[in-house]
Amino acid sequence: MAHKLYFDTVDTIGAILADGTIAISGTHDEVRTYSAATNTLTNESYATDNNLTTAITGWGDTDALRLNLGTAKTINFAALYFTSTEDVEIEIHAHSAITGVMSESKRQAEDFSVGWNIINTPTDWTYKILFVSANGATLDNLTQIYFGQAFDIPVDGAGITIEKPYNSFVSSTYNNTEFSNKIDTELRQWSLQVPILTDANKTSLETLMSVHKNTRSFAYYDGSSYHNVRLAKPLQFNQVATNAFSTTITLQESP
Repeated sequence: MAHKLYFDTVDTIGAILADGTIAISGTHDEVRTYSAATNTLTNESYATDNNLTTAITGWGDTDALRLNLGTAKTINFAALYFTSTEDVEIEIHAHSAITGVMSESKRQAEDFSVGWNIINTPTDWTYKILFVSANGATLDNLTQIYFGQAFDIPVDGAGITIEKPYNSFVSSTYNNTEFSNKIDTELRQWSLQVPILTDANKTSLETLMSVHKNTRSFAYYDGSSYHNVRLAKPLQFNQVATNAFSTTITLQESP
């Protein structure tokens, strides 16, 4: 099974946001043209505020959010977080300028589930300006957006430990009287033992630590499902050969 981490490798959280619309044209509706427009979206800053509970509002058919990364950066996915299911067509686009005909577009029409949903680009896109638009319906319950390059974890099933602790803890008072408290939510923890990392792999994981730390959640794909997780502890790298390293990635499920 392929295990992947999807985290913000292009500093989406620092992008300059703007509203606009996407016009559809062409013989086969294949052309997408972005135009700036004010107040098409409400609370668009929620898209990158690291809060999974507050949704962008006022997102109607053909409305779009523009994200200016400042410089051209390479991506191969967009991550979108929903607080409830969505049956809507979403498109992501890329271009070198802030308006005009899109250089790249990818449409994804499906039932988006609660939590993280990933839209993969057909090839690597290297652009300064990225866009997200709705097509054919209003878009509700979208709370976070980021872009990046997926990290394929070089690990097999033997190197994965999944722990789900008890939903209560036991402690004692100063005179050794025991008491217990119940925790409402049981959160899983994954330990992924990675025996070999390249220098480039190590650099990517260092980006994960510096950008997300243990405070900003991201998506982990375990081969069948996407999970909302955080780093449970800093990564330590052991050099096993020239330009080769090993590490253990510990992920904490985030509610």
